[in-house]
Amino acid sequence: MKENSKSIIFIAVAAACVLLALSSIPEKIDPASKGNRMGQALFETFDPRQATGIEIVEIDEENLEAKSLEVAQTEKGWWIRRPQKADYPANADNQVKDVSTILLDLRILDTASEGAGEHAKYGVLDPSSANPGDRGVGKSIALKNRSGSNLAQLIIGNEVEGLSGTRYVRIPEQSTVFTAEMRNANNVSTKFVDWVEKDFLDLDKWNIKRVTLDNYEVNLAKGQLNRKDKPYILDYENSEWKLSGSTLSDKEELNKEKLDALKDAFDDLEIIDVESKPEILVSNLKKGNEFFNNLKDQKNQAVVQSLQQKGFYTVAVQNPQGQQVPKVVSNKGEILVGMKDGVEYVLRFGDIYRGPEEDENATGDSRYIYAFARVNQSLLDPLVLDPVPSPLAAPQPSSKTDQNSSSEKGAKGDTGDKGKESEVPNIAPPGPPPNFIPSSTPPTNTPPPPPAVVNSKPAIPAKLDQNKSTESDEFTRKKAERDAEIARINASNANKQREFNDKVAKAQKRVNELNENLADWYYVISNEVFEKIRLERTDFVKAKETEEMPDEVKASHILISYKGADRADSNITRSKEEAKKEAERIRGLIINDNKDFGDMARKNSDGPSKTKGGDLGKFKFEVMAKEFSEAAFALDVGSVSEVVETGFGFHVIKRTE
Repeated sequence: MKENSKSIIFIAVAAACVLLALSSIPEKIDPASKGNRMGQALFETFDPRQATGIEIVEIDEENLEAKSLEVAQTEKGWWIRRPQKADYPANADNQVKDVSTILLDLRILDTASEGAGEHAKYGVLDPSSANPGDRGVGKSIALKNRSGSNLAQLIIGNEVEGLSGTRYVRIPEQSTVFTAEMRNANNVSTKFVDWVEKDFLDLDKWNIKRVTLDNYEVNLAKGQLNRKDKPYILDYENSEWKLSGSTLSDKEELNKEKLDALKDAFDDLEIIDVESKPEILVSNLKKGNEFFNNLKDQKNQAVVQSLQQKGFYTVAVQNPQGQQVPKVVSNKGEILVGMKDGVEYVLRFGDIYRGPEEDENATGDSRYIYAFARVNQSLLDPLVLDPVPSPLAAPQPSSKTDQNSSSEKGAKGDTGDKGKESEVPNIAPPGPPPNFIPSSTPPTNTPPPPPAVVNSKPAIPAKLDQNKSTESDEFTRKKAERDAEIARINASNANKQREFNDKVAKAQKRVNELNENLADWYYVISNEVFEKIRLERTDFVKAKETEEMPDEVKASHILISYKGADRADSNITRSKEEAKKEAERIRGLIINDNKDFGDMARKNSDGPSKTKGGDLGKFKFEVMAKEFSEAAFALDVGSVSEVVETGFGFHVIKRTE
């Protein structure tokens, strides 16, 4: 081949390669071109007022399948709808609002690509049509109207590198990939727990007054409960635990660390999943009745089967009316959590849960829980009424008593020298009035009446009239005083009774509200939390430590006070609840973020020691509030306490010596 011919061939091949390379380069968007949409709304025709539903679809990377969740607006609010699951309220704070507003006024920042071949690169493949194992699949979010049609739908892809909160996005029917600012993109989730209020009990550990551990077992053959020991009743007051109804030996003491962890675990009882209960259980619990009748009815047999599938059973017990009725029990026993307001939670634990939300529990196995609330008046401060004295009885007429009897009664009064009723004296037979001088007229004749008397009664000397008048006035005075005292005590007792009745009514209202939510569901919780709650005696009773308490310790503290606390500064306006949360936040910064205790005290403490980094110097146990000293003296040197409550507020304590 001649050199010229070779050159022509090489040039032709090179030109073909250049053309191929040019054709494969993604088309750049000219900012001045007609099709540029920078700054424009992604959805131009969209009426958000018509949105009554949200549908989210994403790929479950573990199971390599599409997973969907729908949230729909109903007359009762927003509810979660999942395949083969009962609807449940979407009551997580602001979740619906944050997700539903993502598509509103979504503005295009730039155009990333117009070719379908790069969808996987930007993570905007449609999850509804993706194949198992596909890479680059995004999340689909659609707002729907009442008829179920899409008002707007978007596929959310990867985050743009170097631009936090900015994502690649695509409308499913279009190939163009845009970038847009999406601060709430992580809220677009098909996880059930992301849409619900996890704290389903709404139980405040600070208001716990009593915990009862009833660790019975169920004898299925006999349909009865077996107990190794009677229930353990643990009362909690002023940061101190006491075991009631049972005794500790001289060498035993309560394990405060274990019991405090139990109390804290009630705050960690969070939903992993829910399953609906049979209607008869729901109806009874909402009426405040945990029993149900007609167990042999075919419908109720279905109830029994539903319970047994979750690890719950029925045994015959005597209800308050004396009837033998079925009661729901658990083979893991039950725990009663009594609150200061008279509300008592009943928690019964079932079998290990195996369900679609199991992968969302990062702590291991999950477990069913059967929960409801009831009123327990013994948790309230007892109603103590003042004794009401009896009214004073009117004195007996003394006109026919002898002089000695009358004189003695006039001297001592109705109740004698010491205010007690005297024994009834021996009364002499009726006779003439004292100092009466018979007339010379025969007894059969009526003597003339004395001038000062207008009736036929015998004249009574002025001295006797005065005694009777004085006696009558004294009785009237004492009776008036007694009647006033009775009225005052009755009014006070009526007020006490009314206040107690108000507390009971308030507790009942709270119970009704709780059961309105709790009654419908078997809840699923972490088994790890369950193991912190269901304690045996050997878990919370330990051998008494022989180490003697030091005479004094040195410690620093951070005080977070609140309006109304002892010696609180008048400038403090935060509530007690806000103070508790603030103290827990500060402790978290010290423990988890290694913030310097002294610096945190200087910046946040409401105590006078803040200028010294919270340093209190050395002090003896009795110098500080009992709760404070108990916590400080129990710490190891260098350790930081849990949040401790005293009358001054909430403390975080660090023992330094």
